[in-house]
Amino acid sequence: MKTMMQKMLLLVVAVCCLTACNEKDTLDNPTTDVKQIAKLVTFHGNRNSNTVIINTQGGPETALDERTLGDILTKAGIKDQALVVNVHQVQTAKPSLFTSREISFDQAKKYDQESVANLKKVVDFYKAQPKKKVYVLGISFGAFMTQELIANYGKDVADGYLISVGRLDIDKETWEPFSKGMVTRYVFDASGNYTIEAHNIPGVKQKNMSKLAAGLGYHRYTKEWAALKDLSKVTYVYGDRDAQVGPLSSAEIAFLKSKKAKVVLVPNGGHGTAIEKTATMMKTVFNIK
Repeated sequence: MKTMMQKMLLLVVAVCCLTACNEKDTLDNPTTDVKQIAKLVTFHGNRNSNTVIINTQGGPETALDERTLGDILTKAGIKDQALVVNVHQVQTAKPSLFTSREISFDQAKKYDQESVANLKKVVDFYKAQPKKKVYVLGISFGAFMTQELIANYGKDVADGYLISVGRLDIDKETWEPFSKGMVTRYVFDASGNYTIEAHNIPGVKQKNMSKLAAGLGYHRYTKEWAALKDLSKVTYVYGDRDAQVGPLSSAEIAFLKSKKAKVVLVPNGGHGTAIEKTATMMKTVFNIK
């Protein structure tokens, strides 16, 4: 049986390993629950780095996609140059909620808000540590998560944002079918004009994932962000042949630029191509030398 002194030593070591802390980098906020944060995340990269990238993943899916995140970090060339924290969403932390029965659209909205609140907890945890620069990476469904984070808590919750293959005001012809448990696809002609095709899908889980996507996609972020005067912390990447979410509209682009956000077009870029471009930009956007 371990002595009390041994138990205390093990606890101290565990906490320091979790937060990569030293005497100068302990949290100022005594109410922060380290164990609670540990349940919300997985870790990648260099835990001693003062650059912290908070990833809120795409999908939505019922498991954390660690492999895709690893591929993105490898493509970015920053695997050991930053601490990367992958944050659970409700459906990844509690997948059984979404596999046993079909949820309503209103329930999907509530689960999404819980996921955004948990994302905020993780961002706050690292922002409270001296010297840490905290950035949020949101790709695909994660783009909508990041947009809702800013809408709910303001642009200064993190030090910067890299948002990719999302939409500020996605077409009604997309989010409404998703809210009913369907999926859509953008089909482009040779000139880049598109039509939106809606399809039914089998399976309770996939219907629920569609509703979660719509639970954020129905928001009109050009309205919800209207009071924000400066979005220079935001870099937004999109492809103009994106079959999943479509391209940013001229109104969305004008809005972002009017707020000083950096907008990056990937010409003839689909969903995957734009994500690849996003990975190559991470060093620059997150100030990694």
